[in-house]
Amino acid sequence: MSGRPVRPHRRHRTPIPALALGVLLAASAALAAPPPSGSAKAPPSRTPKRTAATSRRPTATTSVAELARTARLLDEAGAYTRAVETLRQLRRRVASDADLELTLAIDEARADMLDSARVRLWGPALSAALVDSMPTSRRHIYVWEREALFLNGRFDGWNWYVARARFEVAATLGRWSDAHAAARAAVAARPLAGKEWLALALAASRDGAADESRDAAAQALSLDASLPEAHYVVGLLDWQAGRRAAAQERFRAAVGLDSSYQAAAIALVRAGLPGAKPDSLPAVLLTGAREAGLLTSAMRPKLEEFEQMDSPAVITRRGVPKLPDSILAAVRNVDLIVPVLVDEHGRAVLHELPWYPTGNPPAPVVAAVIASLPDWRFGPARKNGLPQRVWAAVEYTYKTVGPGSPGHH
Repeated sequence: MSGRPVRPHRRHRTPIPALALGVLLAASAALAAPPPSGSAKAPPSRTPKRTAATSRRPTATTSVAELARTARLLDEAGAYTRAVETLRQLRRRVASDADLELTLAIDEARADMLDSARVRLWGPALSAALVDSMPTSRRHIYVWEREALFLNGRFDGWNWYVARARFEVAATLGRWSDAHAAARAAVAARPLAGKEWLALALAASRDGAADESRDAAAQALSLDASLPEAHYVVGLLDWQAGRRAAAQERFRAAVGLDSSYQAAAIALVRAGLPGAKPDSLPAVLLTGAREAGLLTSAMRPKLEEFEQMDSPAVITRRGVPKLPDSILAAVRNVDLIVPVLVDEHGRAVLHELPWYPTGNPPAPVVAAVIASLPDWRFGPARKNGLPQRVWAAVEYTYKTVGPGSPGHH
């Protein structure tokens, strides 16, 4: 495998009735621009890798380009405290740059410097970045080698990062009004992503907006049935409304997706006990291995990081999206490239949905694709003979079949 980022390529379309399905696994790529590809990483670890670059501490004579590169390597090693030190040194030597400010804030949060992260995220540079009117070409996951973005004195990133990072930091600090506003902004930036709606459900509930919380939770589950936390939260809301049978069904679904999900397992038992009061909604968006999907958590692997594997994840079983005929009739040549986190057992435990224009692809198509992810199985990626947790990218291509062809809808 190459040590350089690769872009998705399209081969080996596999026809199925009424549509075509193509799959791509890119286990050594960073997400440089749409369409994105996944980047392989080792399992979560707080122990930094020691390399020549990460072992040396920057000095006053270190160039700004080398400081930026060293900060990225420290990020990839999980050495977030040292990355903060390096980025702060870089910040003192370059013009104000919102991409640098955002990366520094996220690393501060990962290094448990939450107050510093909060001040930075709500500072003037990132407040302006949040409302930046940007072209769609900038609505993508940060590039793997992004040093140039720290040095040009302008905001090149996606304002969704600011909104989500604000939500995570505010929620951790218990500042639920701030978290609520940030979650609304995250939904506006990425309306097809179930996790953003789930964040809104949690924040709205804690901020006293019960109706908004229920609506957001229902939307989260509709868009992302692969997310155990969405089932759990909807189950809690059903329980609070007195619908115990429906709540237990949702808790079973959550445990079925993740047998180690302790909160859902406990709720399943307690919901069957007469007189047991329902639990309140959680304060944490993602748990377990899925915590790697939080921008501000030190849990790894991170989507934007890179580590070369000896062998990539390999598909052993494909999930097929279940789409009704009414939806298939409206599909017109839709391509979805979805980064997925494949765990050491070869299961797709999380995904990150790139930005797509509202209505293209239709939300039911996105929901069906995401709902099929738990059915996929992979031979896990390996490094030094051991299975590794990695990000990969699965490509779905839907094409309508012409009139007179088999399977035309």
